[in-house]
Amino acid sequence: MEDLPRRIPFLPDLIVHHEEGALVTGMEGEVLWLDNDMNPITEVAIPHPMRMRQASIAKGHLYATWLDRELLLACMGSMPVGTSEEGKKRSEIRTSIGTRTMHYPAGTTWSHALDAEPMALATNGESVIFDLYNRGMYKIGTNAEERWRMPPPEWGYPKQRPRNEEMVALHLEDETYWITSRGGRVQRRSLETGKLHEEFLLEGIESPIEHHFKHENQHLVCSASGTVWWLEDQAMKQHIQLSGPVQGATWDAKQEGWRIAGWREEVVISARRVDRRATEELPVHVCPFKDGALVLFNDGSWESSPLT
Repeated sequence: MEDLPRRIPFLPDLIVHHEEGALVTGMEGEVLWLDNDMNPITEVAIPHPMRMRQASIAKGHLYATWLDRELLLACMGSMPVGTSEEGKKRSEIRTSIGTRTMHYPAGTTWSHALDAEPMALATNGESVIFDLYNRGMYKIGTNAEERWRMPPPEWGYPKQRPRNEEMVALHLEDETYWITSRGGRVQRRSLETGKLHEEFLLEGIESPIEHHFKHENQHLVCSASGTVWWLEDQAMKQHIQLSGPVQGATWDAKQEGWRIAGWREEVVISARRVDRRATEELPVHVCPFKDGALVLFNDGSWESSPLT
């Protein structure tokens, strides 16, 4: 169709929206900046030849982490929205391991190495909160100056849950932030100090969980097997089983519900209906667009959603 955005010329992985458009990243470290019509405004570049693990955009800047499990390397950094610079080749980074030479993403205003796997990250444009596996939680300013660090969360519930030390989501909310574990437990902490305000279990949720999407008081929690729970505050609104794991989900204000990229299916869950349709390709992202929605597939193609 003529009105569809141009195809993404790589295998899309992360899609992060911001006020002026969106960022699409690829499995090999590709980045492509899009406008609000989802058309490219830059050329494809690889600022760092490894997967971008987390990304958050606020006030004109991207804050992100990069991870390569094979090379045992991780880093984080910040760059202005629209930055598209080519970085070092993977072969050059591989041969520098064990030397004093460190390579960081091209185009970053600051970057530094991480000594553990990054699990979650979020920013409001003034502070950046991130979690490192078995290292703890950190708050830094937008210029990377450290504000505080906290040890890994300790959970007050006596019953052990599998993989509870792994964090799957971090959400900022006014003066607090939420951290969610794979075991289905949530802590709400002070953004100013990192101190614990409250801890609770996501009621009715079976762990381990894969995703926790949040929009205001609306929560969508997904397991690796495709079980989806929709909660409003702490009250269960929907509980459905999809055909496989969820790739992504976005709140649609017009539908008053969630648009979900599932396993070869697109899903809309609202208070009025649950619509599902099978897709030939694997959708990786669904986003509200004008009067409907756009679906991005793992081959880089776009489609207008028929679920309106």
